[in-house]
Order: sequence, then structure tokens, then C-alpha cells
Amino acid sequence: MNRVLLGFVLVSFIGCSTFDPLAGGSSQQGNGVVVGKVVDKYGSAAPNIVVKLYPMDYNPLRSAAIPDSCIDTTDSSGNYMLKAPHSSLVYQIYASNILKTVNALAPNITISGDTTRVANVVVSVPGTVKVAIPDNADSSNGYIYIPGTDIFVALNGNTEFAVLTSVPEGVLSSIQYSVAGSIVSSVIRYDVSVIADDIVTVFNPAWKYARSIILNTSVSGAAVAGNVYDFPVLIRLNSSNFDCTQAKNGGADIRFTKQDNAFLPYEIERWDAGNKVAEIWVKADTVHGSDSMQSLMMYWGNVNAAAQSNPAAVFDTANGFQGVWHLAEAGNAVAKDASGNHYDGTPSDTAPAGAEGAVGWCRAFNGVSNYIRMNGTAAGKLNFQENDIYTISAWAYADTLDNGYHLVVGKSNEQYYLKFKTSVPASSSMVWEFVEYHNRAGWYITNTLPILPSAKAWTCIVGVRKGTAQYFYLNGELVDSTISVSGGNAPRYTGDDVTIGKYLSVPADTMEGKCPFPGKIDEVRISNVTYGADWIKLCYMNQKEQDALVKW
Repeated sequence: MNRVLLGFVLVSFIGCSTFDPLAGGSSQQGNGVVVGKVVDKYGSAAPNIVVKLYPMDYNPLRSAAIPDSCIDTTDSSGNYMLKAPHSSLVYQIYASNILKTVNALAPNITISGDTTRVANVVVSVPGTVKVAIPDNADSSNGYIYIPGTDIFVALNGNTEFAVLTSVPEGVLSSIQYSVAGSIVSSVIRYDVSVIADDIVTVFNPAWKYARSIILNTSVSGAAVAGNVYDFPVLIRLNSSNFDCTQAKNGGADIRFTKQDNAFLPYEIERWDAGNKVAEIWVKADTVHGSDSMQSLMMYWGNVNAAAQSNPAAVFDTANGFQGVWHLAEAGNAVAKDASGNHYDGTPSDTAPAGAEGAVGWCRAFNGVSNYIRMNGTAAGKLNFQENDIYTISAWAYADTLDNGYHLVVGKSNEQYYLKFKTSVPASSSMVWEFVEYHNRAGWYITNTLPILPSAKAWTCIVGVRKGTAQYFYLNGELVDSTISVSGGNAPRYTGDDVTIGKYLSVPADTMEGKCPFPGKIDEVRISNVTYGADWIKLCYMNQKEQDALVKW
């Protein structure tokens, strides 16, 4: 069905006759009988319900009146019988009592053979739809209507909102706008969900599609008790929840709003229309704890919208993000820093390969020569001091358990780092660890013992330094808040840039070498704030493969 309503009425000219497909006569292509039953929400028969058979694209102010054969009233058993004047059209049943205190829609009815039987139509209390009027609407002659029904409202000089009342509960195929005397209609919004005895507001009419996204932090979702502020929510799109053909190339017309219709900053990390996948980060000013009802609204389908993906607004330095690397680039491409600091990373000559990561694409390191150097970070905002305040995190995937020493991300072996290494004293086990080095005093270590890592599994690791306190989180859970000290005589060395996958220089007071990482690394972040347990858990629950926060 053409979703741009073209109408039924053809203008008559001298010497020509008017063709009205609803008027009967020789133009008809069969009179298929449509039968069915109307029931209430408990399944009981609903008598005295007026049932009308409309073409799906029927316009109540422009289309010809439906014939009497398309109207019936249910009997004591709730049964009705209608005659479809055209077997080639797609129809919709609109059922209501005289006062419209209950009603229903049954869309997409196609005529098949002499008799078409429709599934039970369930009437319920209607809702109300409040529609934002398009900017270019004719406020004097314009009107908004629901195709396939007699529901419409004239704008009557209104330029802000139009209110459609007695709207059947369920999903409307579209809400449309037209002007009196015009044969053209335009879609304001497709697939509008109407709730019984409630008001649904259709904002932003320039976008033809919208969908609500629930952020569930209750025990049935992410199970986070406290509020989390200025949080980048990961939204994953795929063929099961989104049709990318409805959006502009690259997702340029994607937008997100809060429940009060305030637009939110977002970053598109990946938009792969060919494979029907995308990852988008949306900055929520507050994610409420223990809440299963909070929602965001996603919009798309605006041919005039320009791209507004803004990484620096999502990962704002004012909120503590001093370096954020999605590592989604391929080959020798620079690893972009999503924060406003632009500490972009240069891959080594033998660049780490691109691979499917924990979030979108990542980098795969060969465990020998691969690394990425974040230029300008030796003396910059990532040059944290002893007993400073900062958080460092990453997703890591080790190819093997080899009793070696492997850097995930850090700023020299004598400053701070996250590492994957053999336990100390050396044994057959490996550990993830977070370390801050103190001048000629040694390595201050928190790690995952007695929890042992697994090979070929994505792991979310987070180290937090809060003055003299140190914390290590594994997959959203605090696993160590103690500090063990491994003595060292070397001075604290701050001259190296931050690197991912391998140290920039050979450590001065160790036999570990440059510690190349064999495996994949994704979503590296360094912040000059200390995140709490709720924030860290929410990151993991949102970013893990089976997202527990975002519900469609």
C-alpha cells in the first residue's frame, strides 16, 4: 500500500465521468463478504457495536462515503457481516458503540474468495492522541486524521497541537496531515501506539518514525539501585529492532529525546546498513535507579535532517572523560578519541587488525608488535600523580593463558596501568590487575585473585584510584579493594604517552619487557573522576552481549 495518501476523488471534466470505486456499478471487482465477531476485553460478545469497513487509506474529509453494505451493527452474539465493494483493496474495520466509549481497529484485511473471516475484534476504552502540528501546516485549512477511520480534527488556527479523541487502543498504521481541497496527504508519524484511557503525545512531526526505549534498572533489568548521572547509554540496533532502510545514509536523521522531549547528545560509533547493525551512544543526564519505566524516544525518517553525531558532547571532559577510544577504526587509521581532548591514537607500523568487539568493532593485537600510541598524553590531562583521582577501564579478550605479562592500557610500567599477567609468585594462574607505581617505593597492586581469568572471553575491567584507596572491578563487580605493594627502586617515570596493547618503552626495573597483548581490546576509557559501584555496574550491564539495561 502506498503510504502517501493520494485519495479517491478524481476531478470531473466536461465530457468525462467521475469514477468512484466505492459507489458500486460496473467498476466493482466482486463483492466479497467479510464476517466476524466483536468481543470485549474479557472475550464476551459485544452487541450493538457499529462496524464499518474502510479502505486502509480512507480520508474522512476527501474520500467518498462508504456504501451501506460496508456498515453493520453487531447482533446479540457480537456477529457482523459486511460486503467489500472492491476485492483489490486493503481494508480496515473500525468498530465502536454510538457514544464511542469503546472501540477498536482491525487493520490490513484483504479479501479472499467469497467470504473473508476476520479474527475477533476486541473493543476497549479508547485513548487520546495529542499531535504536534508540522511547521509548514496550513492552520486555516489543514486537518489531521487517522486513515481508515472517520477520526479527524481541523486545525482551526492552531499551530501547536491538535487533539484526536476517541482513538482506538493499539497501534495506528499512521497519522496523516492534509489540506482541504488538496489530493495530497503527508505522513506525520507511522506506527503510533495508543493506550486505553491515556494521552499519547506525538512530538517532532518532521520525523516519520519514533520508538520508545526503556531503561530498566530494576531487578528484572540492570539491577542498579542508585541514580547514575551523565551516563553514555549504549543503544544497539539490529534487524530485530530497527529497519535501517527507513533512515538516511549513515543514520544522519537519528535523534533521541528524554520523556519531556528535550533532545539528547549522541554519537554513532558504527552504522553498517549492509549488515543491519549499529551502535549508538546517547548521553542521559540521569538514569534512575530501581526503575523499570524510564524511557528515551528514538526518532528517524526525516529527509531534511542533517547529521548531529557529537562524540565530545556525549563523552564530555566536564563530566570527567579525558580519553575515550572505541577502537572501531580499521587498518592504519587513527584511533579517534571521542572526548573533547582529541588524544587520537597512532597505530604501530604493524597495525592491530580490526575485529568484531564487545561493542561494535575493536582492535585485535598479535601479542608481538601491535600497539596504539595516544599522542600528546605524556604531559597532558592523563598524566596523573601519585594518590590522584582517576578511573581507567577497558574490555579485553585474551587469546591464551600463557603465564606472560600483557598490557591492556597504561602509561608506562612506572606510572599506572591495567594488565593481564601471571600471578605473583608465578604459577599456572593468570590475573587481571590495576597498578599505580610510587616513586622508588614500588607497585601498588589490586587484582582479581582468587578469581581466575578465562581465555577467549570478553571481560570488563575497571581500576579506580581514589587518593590512597584503590579498587578493582571485574564484569561490574568489586573484586578487590586491598593494596599489595611490590617493592621497586626505579623512579616514577611519566615521560611515555598512554598506549594500548604494549608499552612504549622497556620498563626500567623489571624483566617483563614491553608486555604485548595477545587478543582483542575494546572501549578504553580514562577519566579524572572516581566512578562508584552503580556507575561501573551499569556500564557492564549495558555493554555486555546480553544488554540488561535497554529494553525494546
